[in-house]
Amino acid sequence: MKKTLKSICIIIVFLLTTTIKAQNTSINFIQDDLKLTLEKSKSSQKMVFVMVYADWCSHCNKMKSTVLKDPAVITFYNNNFINAMVNYESPAGKEMMKKYKIKSFPVFLFLDENETHLYSTGGEFTNEDFIAEGKKALNPDTQLPFLEKQFNTDSSNAEKCLLYLYPLKKSVDAGKSDEVTSKYLATQNKDQLFTPINWKIMAYGANDLNSTAFEVILKNQSSFAKVSSTKRVEAKIVSVVNKTLAQDMNNLDSISYSKNRIVAKNINLAKIDSLVFKNDLQMFEALKSWKNYQQTTLESVEKWAWNDYSTLNSISKIYVDHITDQEALSKSIYWAKRSVELNNSAENTILLARLYAKIGNKKLAIDNARKAKNIIVAMGWNTKEIDQLYTDLGIK
Repeated sequence: MKKTLKSICIIIVFLLTTTIKAQNTSINFIQDDLKLTLEKSKSSQKMVFVMVYADWCSHCNKMKSTVLKDPAVITFYNNNFINAMVNYESPAGKEMMKKYKIKSFPVFLFLDENETHLYSTGGEFTNEDFIAEGKKALNPDTQLPFLEKQFNTDSSNAEKCLLYLYPLKKSVDAGKSDEVTSKYLATQNKDQLFTPINWKIMAYGANDLNSTAFEVILKNQSSFAKVSSTKRVEAKIVSVVNKTLAQDMNNLDSISYSKNRIVAKNINLAKIDSLVFKNDLQMFEALKSWKNYQQTTLESVEKWAWNDYSTLNSISKIYVDHITDQEALSKSIYWAKRSVELNNSAENTILLARLYAKIGNKKLAIDNARKAKNIIVAMGWNTKEIDQLYTDLGIK
């Protein structure tokens, strides 16, 4: 009897241990139900952790398959949070996208039981860094509401401003960083402005092309360069322009893009002009505005893409598919020849052949098609594309 009881106890202990281990093989995510997540948060008095993701997002899928399966991460998040996984296309996801102005994936939100935004971040992390982010979210002294209140009680305090900007910039409320920085700048006179800590504030807080903070940087580049470096100031300016134009482009907001493009061009910086050119190409391609694409390339290719065969190659593809003006096509052959000169690849040579064919120069089209086929055959690559070009050109 004693042996039987002992055996039963051993079996029970074994089953309990196995169950606990099974429970700890993954984070206990509630799927696409924020309401249930908040209810469990109230009853457990635990903070809410939400991952907002997209099925097509490679960063999301990598986090799911690596970091979120790490035993230490699983234990930490199960012990400290009520966890939710929300697909941005679900009803809950659409609501969160709107409420928190989510624009990229993955986003990691930390909320209290009343859905107050305490902390957030996004992107890919190592196991250790992801736990560190969770610890910051749990610490009242590093939560956004506390840091905001601390800053607002003394908006002239550089340290408090910077402490608020650090987590704010990587949060879903990153857009507020320009507002915070402008509020701080309003407390500073010019004699106080050019210090290392104030440059850090500008570097973190100026993120919009039309913000007061960015305007201050533009007007005082040489002064800020003395407390940082010319290279850092220039890099910051380029970064802000790129971010603003990219946002307009992602939203296909041609009106805002046109306005911001003018501001960017007026900066009179070569790196900015080059950046605007590449953004123009992407915007006009996305909008299928081929006349604007043609005009931009005719004006600027030789200045901003002459030594970049990849960009020249992309432009050649657009001209093959969408441009019909014969004079512009003749010009594009000049660019395509430059691309082949920089990188004598089969792909570039095929494009040159297609451009010759498009303007009716069959002889040079055939010559370049044969050159491309020689490269492809020598490399042992698939000949499907070049065979089709041979057919199109009537080559036997």
